[in-house]
Amino acid sequence: EEGVKYAENFNKDPAFLQQAKAAVDTFCRHNAQNHDSCVRDKAVKPEVTLSSVKQAEGNHPAVLMCSAYEFYPEKIKVSWLRDGKVVTTDVTSTMEMADGD
Repeated sequence: EEGVKYAENFNKDPAFLQQAKAAVDTFCRHNAQNHDSCVRDKAVKPEVTLSSVKQAEGNHPAVLMCSAYEFYPEKIKVSWLRDGKVVTTDVTSTMEMADGD
């Protein structure tokens, strides 16, 4: 409630509005570009964990699971390889699971 009063007063004050608009060009826009390039140009390799969900029994193959964590930017490509070649059959995948980060 108190914040609404402050906002109303600031929005009615032409001197404050002019000062705030000037700050956008002299401070905000420049710093936003610097911060953007500091973040956007960086990449963090995923931390990958392989685990066996189901042990191999007799003629049944094991079920393997690959999980990737802590990567940036958000898009990565995960592939299964067998003898150096990408495996496309008997493979299922899920989309990125939300973690709130």
